[in-house]
Amino acid sequence: MTKSLILSKIDRIFLINQLRILEILYPDESNQFSVKREALERGYELLYDSNYSSILDGDDILTKKECIEVWNTMNMFAAIQKSMPKNMDISKFPMTKFVGYDAITEAKFMNFAQYTVERLKKFEYVALNKLGNWNSNHQVRSTYLRMLKTWSTIPPRERLAMTLEQVSLVLTSAIDMENR
Repeated sequence: MTKSLILSKIDRIFLINQLRILEILYPDESNQFSVKREALERGYELLYDSNYSSILDGDDILTKKECIEVWNTMNMFAAIQKSMPKNMDISKFPMTKFVGYDAITEAKFMNFAQYTVERLKKFEYVALNKLGNWNSNHQVRSTYLRMLKTWSTIPPRERLAMTLEQVSLVLTSAIDMENR
């Protein structure tokens, strides 16, 4: 269970003032802001969390290390796409394109990958398995980590122009031999 949001009186004053400003700046949304403001003014602690539920914390936050992992994964798939020969038989490889992350168990990773491409405009060139679909519908992070482990053994200067053998090694590492 997540901890309830506890706000001091000064915290509430700051938020109340910000909400008053937002009410004026965005008249179309002023009713939403005034409802939130009133809950803070009256000290309705039960509603504090619902007012700010979109702000993630705890295990929902993607750490710096996890963000870098997502970017490294996207870099790896960009390198695979760039290095893979056009005539390569990919039928024996389960994952040649980035498929996103599972929306249920890996949502924070999925959301960050989508945010990275759609909002930051980074890695737009990474081929998605299904265009615009960031949900893999199954857990893939462990597969990506195996692939990244193999990819990291390739000298950095060779990663963006891998040989057929190197591409095959990375793609083969996506196959989980223990669960076959």
